Amino acid sequence: MNSKILEKAQKIIDLRRYQNDEIAINNKIKALKDKKFKNLFSLYMDKMLNEAKNGKKSSKETLLLKKEVDEKLKELKLYPIEPIYTCKKCNDTGRINGQYCDCLKKELNKLLVEESGFNKLEDFDHISFNIFSNNKDKMEKLYSKMKEWCHSNFEKNLIVLGGETGVGKTFLMKCMANELIKRNKVVTLTTSFAMNQDFLKSYSTRDINEKDELLDKYLNAEILFIDDLGTELRQPGITVKYLYLILNERNINKRPTVITTNLRLEDINDYYDERVASRMADKQTSILIYLTGEDLRRKL
Repeated sequence: MNSKILEKAQKIIDLRRYQNDEIAINNKIKALKDKKFKNLFSLYMDKMLNEAKNGKKSSKETLLLKKEVDEKLKELKLYPIEPIYTCKKCNDTGRINGQYCDCLKKELNKLLVEESGFNKLEDFDHISFNIFSNNKDKMEKLYSKMKEWCHSNFEKNLIVLGGETGVGKTFLMKCMANELIKRNKVVTLTTSFAMNQDFLKSYSTRDINEKDELLDKYLNAEILFIDDLGTELRQPGITVKYLYLILNERNINKRPTVITTNLRLEDINDYYDERVASRMADKQTSILIYLTGEDLRRKL
């Protein structure tokens, strides 16, 4: 995970909590200036705390006092005096038992999509297959299969979508990313060019922390999407080495990866090396799909 993105997302959640806390605190300070409310609230708190201390449930009298307190607050237009958090699961902390809450994942995905440059994702539920002409039935089956994969346990953790330019690889990838976000998965989208630039930076820098962080966002992304593999300018001793490292480590740790490329498997073997091609061709963990058809960009 990109630590800067995580920090930014956490700040959004923290600000949300702070704002909700502040509203409640300010309302309470103002409400307690009203003598009638102060006496009523004090009586309610004494009874409620005494019952809780003795392990008793709130009595009818206490519940009626609570109702009076709330009515008085609404009369004073100072409701609430206890924070009403946006996320009821984590109370706007972003974490549940040390794990990312769905609200934090939502903010992470927004930031990760923005950073990737893929500002607009697509949706499986809003596709018109008529654009695929003679491939309509075939594409409907493919999209259905990929949607099923998005809701699977990812036994096949590498998807390679190959095909000529304009056949819909990136569009399908965006649908998959969006579907996974709906499942509250954290997705990282990148292009092969951007990823290769990070490889070069990681190779060149003497800063150990920077070196690790540049690769960490690919190694440890919950689900990684790499668009247009094979269009980057390969650097001898760097591109192939780091690409294999990413693919192999993600496979070992069972972290799903989706790749789009114009290259066929034999081209991947030539363009990179046998290890990269072998990792993609592993039938135990990979699904290779080659899309065919007209250049859809000319029809849009």
